[in-house]
Amino acid sequence: MRNVKKGFTLIELLVVVLIIGILASIAIPQYMKIVEKSRYSEAVTILAEIASAQERVMARNGSYTLSYDTLDVTLKSSAGSSCSGQSTCSFKYYNIQITAANNASFEVTATRTGNTPSRYATGYTVKYAGGAGTTGITISDANATTDFQQ
Repeated sequence: MRNVKKGFTLIELLVVVLIIGILASIAIPQYMKIVEKSRYSEAVTILAEIASAQERVMARNGSYTLSYDTLDVTLKSSAGSSCSGQSTCSFKYYNIQITAANNASFEVTATRTGNTPSRYATGYTVKYAGGAGTTGITISDANATTDFQQ
């Protein structure tokens, strides 16, 4: 009777490990982009909420405001406290601040905090400009702009 050995050879196991490594090297960077894009979407949602509140303040008072207190929305920081005054409001992944406001326009800035993927250098800033003829979102990092605005 013949002795039959069952199992995988070392070469077969190495091929499987190699294939898994190749798939992981492709999948992990794509996953990181998708996660960062969702965090960017969170910032855009907050900026849009502030922008809508700014437009309502403009309709009531005739000028935009630098203060969270004047807005008719209550934003909660990551610590659970309400954003107030002209200070920077810290959220889980962004610090948000109303950086400019006058009779004609306003600007709200969201600065990425914490660990960001190395693709985005040391972080990035998302700015929402609103008011007379300057409405729109800009991103300070070229890679972030490419990844997020698709």
